[in-house]
Amino acid sequence: MTKRILPIVILLIGLPLAGCDDGSMPEDESITYDEVFELIEEVDSQYTVRGSCDMVGTDSHCVDYIGSFWTEEQMELNCQGAGIYNTTTCPYSENGGCQATPGTMTETIIWSYQTGGNPISAEEAVYEAAACNSLQISQWVLPEF
Repeated sequence: MTKRILPIVILLIGLPLAGCDDGSMPEDESITYDEVFELIEEVDSQYTVRGSCDMVGTDSHCVDYIGSFWTEEQMELNCQGAGIYNTTTCPYSENGGCQATPGTMTETIIWSYQTGGNPISAEEAVYEAAACNSLQISQWVLPEF
């Protein structure tokens, strides 16, 4: 199924880009490939968590915001109504978490917990990991400490 959808997605993304070099787009609104590639950044093993959204008390999850996109304003808006915004990292998780868009400016990790408002057992975390790993833009990770 994924192999059938991918060409359609590429076609839909590529169609708006076709013919953009003919000068029809105002120069101040055009974007180069170099600018697109600047959106992807290298994140070394010593990455910094910029803030977090703690939902452990209600949903047994917490989001660490890592990529450079996540300004204080963006993190607060993303967390609003879902949890408690913090300028620190999420608490330690024995279950692990889903790292979304690793190495990009929008990188996050959604940690899973065996405590809180909707505890997720180690057995249930296996299913969360499978769902996370089924997406090409994410991977299940375990805490490093």
